[in-house]
Amino acid sequence: MKTIQVEVDDALLEAINQDKDFKAMDVSTFFQGAARFFLKWKTEHEIDRQYERAYGDPRAREEFDREVGEWIGEQVWID
Repeated sequence: MKTIQVEVDDALLEAINQDKDFKAMDVSTFFQGAARFFLKWKTEHEIDRQYERAYGDPRAREEFDREVGEWIGEQVWID
């Protein structure tokens, strides 16, 4: 593990310090969790953008709808 120095403006630090969940952990744990959360969000956001690009093209969307339409009658719904 490596120690780093982080600067946080007063308003943000005050908001963090007022949070009850933050009070239950140390500063390092909080920032590690925040960094992990951001990196996971960034990955998921990029996947969403790739889907939007792939299915946003009207030609790709028409092909997708056609392929799905061929299988729609094969669905089985269990009560």
